[in-house]
Amino acid sequence: MSHAIPRETIGLLLEIGAFEHGTTKITEETVGMLQKYMEIFVREAVLRSQVNKEQVKKEQDVVYGKRDAKEIILTHEDLENVTGLLLLDM
Repeated sequence: MSHAIPRETIGLLLEIGAFEHGTTKITEETVGMLQKYMEIFVREAVLRSQVNKEQVKKEQDVVYGKRDAKEIILTHEDLENVTGLLLLDM
């Protein structure tokens, strides 16, 4: 299952945030590569957040006793917790 970021969105992000000159162009091949890179980055961020959240839950279970909640809900804070190291690893 692939939920790729639309090429138009990537192009717009580059236009707004990266290009200093209005005449700067980017090839379709480059946009496609960025699309794949961003997909991998987001997937890795979610996986690391999940692993981190599971580890924190295990540690809390040891301290506070086992709880019944088996469901793990990720929030933006979970993503923020792994972003710094993820950026360094990429």
